[in-house]
Amino acid sequence: MQRRILVVDDEPTVRFGIRHFLEAHGMEVVEAEGCRQARELFRGCRPDLVLLDYRLRDGTALDLLPEMRAVDPSIPVLVLTAHVSIDTAIQVIKQGAEHFLPKPVELSTLLMMVERLLEAQRTRRQQQALAASCPEALNPFLGQSRAIRELESTARAVLDSDSPVLIQGETGSGKGVLATWLHLHGPRGGGPRVQLNCAGLSPQFLETELFGHERGAFTSAVSRKQGLLEVAHRGIVFLDEIGDMDLQVQPKLLKVLEEKRFRRLGEVEDRSVDVRLIAATHQNLVEAVRAHRFRSDLYFRISTLPLFIPALRERPEDILVIARDMLARLSRELGRPGLDLSPTAEAALRSYSWPGNLRELRNVLERAVLLSSTPVLRPDDLRFDHLLARALAPSPVEPGAALSSGRSELDLTLREVERRHIERVLADEGGHVERAAKRLGIPRSSLYQKLKRLGLSSKI
Repeated sequence: MQRRILVVDDEPTVRFGIRHFLEAHGMEVVEAEGCRQARELFRGCRPDLVLLDYRLRDGTALDLLPEMRAVDPSIPVLVLTAHVSIDTAIQVIKQGAEHFLPKPVELSTLLMMVERLLEAQRTRRQQQALAASCPEALNPFLGQSRAIRELESTARAVLDSDSPVLIQGETGSGKGVLATWLHLHGPRGGGPRVQLNCAGLSPQFLETELFGHERGAFTSAVSRKQGLLEVAHRGIVFLDEIGDMDLQVQPKLLKVLEEKRFRRLGEVEDRSVDVRLIAATHQNLVEAVRAHRFRSDLYFRISTLPLFIPALRERPEDILVIARDMLARLSRELGRPGLDLSPTAEAALRSYSWPGNLRELRNVLERAVLLSSTPVLRPDDLRFDHLLARALAPSPVEPGAALSSGRSELDLTLREVERRHIERVLADEGGHVERAAKRLGIPRSSLYQKLKRLGLSSKI
């Protein structure tokens, strides 16, 4: 991913020289000539690193550093100064600068320092992401069933894209585990991942969690709050149960996906953010759109790349593979390593319907590990909830139901999914390429190239 550098200097020739040099090395550069402009750009464009001249016409680095740290302390700041002194160095480091270099600066030295700081930042973010995801860092593709192999193939095909992913599947089927896998194995694996379950949240709470708020934005907003979208900059936002998102919030999320911009509650300026959305739901969103509980334009935007996780009962050949893996993990975590399953216990696991899917399987095994007194688990150790299983037994599938749930889309290639989505967006925009490109989040030239490659016409 191209790194964005904010260069703050009141000398145009200095800014031009640094910009030309860094752009030649594959970086994006934005410029500010003073403190006021730097504040606006720092909030709006969210740089990966700041090159900050110590002395500016309307202030100094000491004025800007505390404000930048308050907005986002993870962004490194490299101070350039023509007034080198021990006191100056101590002051800028205390205020949060990563380092400082004397002016005039040698461009080769500047590049080395910039690359070093960016690499250190990337490593820190990756470590934080891995640490945060460690408890869920499971393999979502355990098993040999055709359904799980198709899921893995499709998931690997969408890894490198920045388009939204919609994960569909029953409650407890492992949607969060798959979202974690997509994050850790994709190009944003070194960036943050934030998660929010949309079920049961009021519109105001959902908005303030996603977008943040300014002090005084509403009665209980006694201090400024950073939203999850800002926290996830350059990373992943995982919205679980997106089908339960309030209709008032949905158009604001759509704006973020289309324009990469948003506003905190109580704020008048837009902020720029670079995130990839992974959404998940157990609901049939097509039916939710028909019932006017979910916006059609948001559905089309988030369902660009659909993934469907099959229920555990639909892949019985995978049950024992998953159960053995879970049992090995649980027995180590709970201090009883080496536990095994008897043949009769294995048969009981295979014959149960698993209405709660992987979550229920883990609960059954965890309970057995804690309560059993023998090294080999028997059927009596596996306490199934048969009443719940009967209550949650799926209704007979009507003809065409699989198609409406999105499962048939697993049979589509990534090219076909892309073609269908572009066709829908173009049709919705009356064939207007510029508006369609904006909704798709790509340059107009890129959309023309896709139309040519896919054999599509803008006259739809």
